[in-house]
Amino acid sequence: MKLGLGLYRHMLDEEHYAFAVQAGCTHVIAHLVDYFRQGEANPAQNQPTGGKVGAWGYAGDPGRLWTATELIALRQQIEAAGLKLEAIENLAPAHW
Repeated sequence: MKLGLGLYRHMLDEEHYAFAVQAGCTHVIAHLVDYFRQGEANPAQNQPTGGKVGAWGYAGDPGRLWTATELIALRQQIEAAGLKLEAIENLAPAHW
């Protein structure tokens, strides 16, 4: 069994990686869908609460997919903190 921590996009940073290591985690599950990008219902640095456009609001850029370069850089950043990138959680609803 692997002990991992799920981190939203705004939490993919050195501070949260250090917390994951301190908590005994060995792996990270990255949630790259950006539900935190706009509006009072989706405040930055906080869990979105919903609003007129639905519980999660708008997410990401429907015209832009993640690139291999971005994913490789993310993996390298996580590994530099002593963790492993185990999974990428979910896709933007616009890409369904």
